[in-house]
This record gives sequence, structure tokens and C-alpha cells, in this order.
Amino acid sequence: MSEENLSRMGSAKVTLNRDEEGRRVIEKYPVSEVEFAFYHSAAPRLRQAYIVSPALLFADASRRKLRLEYIPHPVDQDAVAGDEVLSMLARLHGFPPDPLWIYHPHGWSAAALEASLALLALPDRAAQQMRCFHQHSEALFRHRGLISGDSNAGNWGRKANGEWVLFDWERFGTGSPAIDLAPLIKGMGTLQAFNALADRYSLIACYPGIRDLAKEIAIAKAWIVTEVVLLLHTRQKSDYQTYLSWYREHLPGWLESTVNIL
Repeated sequence: MSEENLSRMGSAKVTLNRDEEGRRVIEKYPVSEVEFAFYHSAAPRLRQAYIVSPALLFADASRRKLRLEYIPHPVDQDAVAGDEVLSMLARLHGFPPDPLWIYHPHGWSAAALEASLALLALPDRAAQQMRCFHQHSEALFRHRGLISGDSNAGNWGRKANGEWVLFDWERFGTGSPAIDLAPLIKGMGTLQAFNALADRYSLIACYPGIRDLAKEIAIAKAWIVTEVVLLLHTRQKSDYQTYLSWYREHLPGWLESTVNIL
């Protein structure tokens, strides 16, 4: 029996159901090729390194349907930037990528940027500042380390025993750790927040180049705007206008105060 549709931005339908034994489970379909492959190939190996994703209970390859362990306890935005989350992400980022795994191709094309700017209709100065961030964005994508690609608070949960779990691996790929760190900061964030998070992560992960990492977090914040606007528009999500209005109100000031980090 289906109880609740949990899909937010993803293309797949996500429902909280009960299985034949009455246990709560998550069913998700049709998932991307990346996510279907993740649960079969990458997840078991990552779990051995304490990079925890929901257990795979059943899979239907013909429908690209997954039945996954239900993670009962949601995580709020303030909790998601704690050391436990940073530690799990650090383990993921340090795990050797397997060339046989299937990855989401992350990138920020000029065409995508301009398409998002057309939808955002920002003032000319703000649009030019977004283009400045785009010009520095290759720093995000030349890294070859693993990333979840979508580490926002809504994709974390905790088991009854308190164990942290990261789900929604549709954007599993490679890139800068900043891509996973940026969503941990509420809203667009500040230079102080970027530097503080880069400092904490670098201590946990023994990651060099704190100043470069802080800059990459800022670039990732700008890139995510393009990703979110185009995704919501293309998939005709109901909260598209809400996000558009929020960005129009907050993005020009953020760009003005942040562009000098480049």
C-alpha cells in the first residue's frame, strides 16, 4: 500500500510503502542508470568503508525500480553540517574511483548558464557576475575524487541506532569536494561560512589548499543555481516559481558580496 510520495526534485517517483511483511520500505522508479548501477556495484564496497547508503532490498532491471531500506529519522539543515557528515563525505571523497562504475557527468556549460540566466532575468551586473563564476568553474570538475553530487539535508537520514545514511545517488560522480560541501551551508552562504567549512573539512580530511577549497565552495553555490533552475523548469516542478522568486531576491546581493573571492 502506497503511503506517501516523497519525490522532490528528482525525475523518479519515490514512495513510502509497506512490503509483504508490513515493513516500511522506499520504492523508487524509474531511477537513472547511474543510481541503479550505484546500488549494485558501488554501494556494497563503499559501505565497507563506512560510507552508508540505504540497503538494497529488491531491484527490477526491466523497470529500473529499486526497493530500499526506509531510513526513519530526517536530518535538518543545522545538523547536516556536523562532523559526522563531514567525516563520511571525507571518506567518500578519499575512496578510489572504480573506472567500471557509472558516473553522472558533472559540468557547467555556457549554454546551461545562459539558459538559466534567461529564466532568472537578473539585473545585468548580477548576470555578468554569474558569468565570472562560470569562468572559474573548471576547478570544480577537474578533480577525480568521488562525490555524491547531491548532499543536501533532504538526502540525509538517521537509522534508529543513530547511524547516518546518505541516499539519492542519482548524481554520483567525480569532482571537487566543494560540490558536496556547498549544500551543507544554508542558503547561498557567506565568505565567512565558506572559509569556516573549508577549515573544518580540511582538518577532518587532511585536505590541502583551504583557500582554494573555500573559493570552490562559492563557485559550487553559483553553479547549483543553474542546476536547480534548469532542473525545476525542465521537470515542471511545482516549486519552480518559489525558487525563481527567492533567487531573484537574494542572488544579486550575494554575487556582489562574493564575487571578489574569485
